[in-house]
Amino acid sequence: MFQTENIYLFLIILPIIAFLYASVGHGGASGYLALMALFSFAPETMKPTALLLNLFVAGMSFYYYLKSASEC
Repeated sequence: MFQTENIYLFLIILPIIAFLYASVGHGGASGYLALMALFSFAPETMKPTALLLNLFVAGMSFYYYLKSASEC
């Protein structure tokens, strides 16, 4: 399923998954892995990509939580 035409669909779904997981305080690695599996990414690519996305989303959530907690 991973072809040039489908990259736009992938890029639309990816931030939605990130937002939904971040809204409940998670990084979303399982969602990223599932999405990349649906789009037939190679397992060697999926693992580090999901880790980096997970760290990025969780880091952003932590930053905004810390920022709002320090304002109180």
